[in-house]
Amino acid sequence: MEKYVEELKIAEKYLDETIKADKEGDFEGFVRRFDKRDLEGFTKDAFHKDVERMKNGLGDYISRSYLGSLEGFRDKNHPECLRFVWRGIYEKSEVLIIVGIHKKDDTWYLNASTVSK
Repeated sequence: MEKYVEELKIAEKYLDETIKADKEGDFEGFVRRFDKRDLEGFTKDAFHKDVERMKNGLGDYISRSYLGSLEGFRDKNHPECLRFVWRGIYEKSEVLIIVGIHKKDDTWYLNASTVSK
């Protein structure tokens, strides 16, 4: 049984938004849920290069299945941080998808959205 039911719903929503933004090449859509301090150095150009690299290496996103949540990623900048992990299916490969969220001032923010082969 998942310990973080409400937080998982938030992570799922944010993941759906980032997948959509990747597909559409929408930088603003991708970064809108991130805490601004976690975006330092992440540019529109870096986003587009990453999307192109993923598209070439993985193909189109197909689906995902939830694997579980991880604790222990808390630090002074992310005191209420949780990580959620999915098995992602793309045209050319399977990957791990990791989404990190943290709560600040009663708002949940993204602090990680990664795809690992």
